[in-house]
Amino acid sequence: MSLYRSRVVALGCAVAAVGWALSWVGAATGVTPSVLPAPQVKVGKAETDLCPTAAVAKALADQGVTLGARSPAVMAYVGGRPCVRLPITRGQFALDISAGSVPADGGVTFTKSTGRTLSFTELVFDFGTRKTVGRATIEGPRAGGARQQPVELFTLDFQLDKTKVDLVNGTAEGAAALGLSPGGDNALKDAFGTSPLPAQGTVFDATAGGDVTQVAQALSLALLS
Repeated sequence: MSLYRSRVVALGCAVAAVGWALSWVGAATGVTPSVLPAPQVKVGKAETDLCPTAAVAKALADQGVTLGARSPAVMAYVGGRPCVRLPITRGQFALDISAGSVPADGGVTFTKSTGRTLSFTELVFDFGTRKTVGRATIEGPRAGGARQQPVELFTLDFQLDKTKVDLVNGTAEGAAALGLSPGGDNALKDAFGTSPLPAQGTVFDATAGGDVTQVAQALSLALLS
């Protein structure tokens, strides 16, 4: 096959693949996609902020519980609220947010004025089940250092109108509301006797953004080869 014909074939394949991928962009904003399977995008370097609602912030303060971050996560002020910023360096998800699994580094801590701390670590955001699973560890006076098996800690309710995947620049951003799951509620009660977080409704407003690797970058390399 001649070099010219090879480039024509590559260009044809690239155009077809771009059309296939772009047909799914509308899915991120709630538009019904085609019957083709959604393209997968891989997370490169990203972060997500978990910000307590006003009601949750008040409940934590009333019960003498301080929200904190387990390294490499850090505390950050977002819109005037103290939030836990979790770094994300791996994982992948479907362009229509229908599937995928994205783990976060570090964790979320809740520390009582008595010195006892509950940590939620090894968090994994599961796009298919709309759940966040992780480990709950109690530390401090008479805690025993017990570490629970992975449990469902939060529910995920994605806000599709705030979801954007830029196939050209390789970036993504999104938002979701996190509610407390029975596993998280039980862990808080085990640590503090009562849970400072509401069992119903939104606990954290979550926003995420960062770099992703997707179809567009692979197509660019194919055209230049």
